[in-house]
Amino acid sequence: MIFPIFVVITLLEIYVLASVGAAIGGFSTVLLVIITAFIGFFLLKQQGYSTIAKAQNTISNSQISTFARLEGVVIVVSGVLLLTPGFITDTIGLLGLLPFSRSYFINRILEKNAKKIFNNKHHSSFIHKTQNTQPKQHNEKNTIEGEFWED
Repeated sequence: MIFPIFVVITLLEIYVLASVGAAIGGFSTVLLVIITAFIGFFLLKQQGYSTIAKAQNTISNSQISTFARLEGVVIVVSGVLLLTPGFITDTIGLLGLLPFSRSYFINRILEKNAKKIFNNKHHSSFIHKTQNTQPKQHNEKNTIEGEFWED
């Protein structure tokens, strides 16, 4: 699924770069791509430090920083998009660095993947395994056997 998206985005980037180059000239187009890269790098640095500070604050308060982690993922992906030359990827990357649109992206990711996360089928195999085991003959009435995973 990702390969067709990669090919389509690449072809769209080439088309947009050629169209902008024809309209304003090749040198101006290259200069515009470089300027957007510098603006994106500045925003990436600023928002990255801000997200790290938020994550450290939540960790020091003994809270779970899942949202800060997701913000970090969106910032990294936005940075990669900004490193890719082109106007479409730069636009998406810049949107990922702005706090209001970043929270929109995170909400969309969570909405699309909530069913996959919360409908995990691995728990049923644990129930079947524990139901088929024979009880021990020892006098351990208050002992419950099982497995525990900590995330």
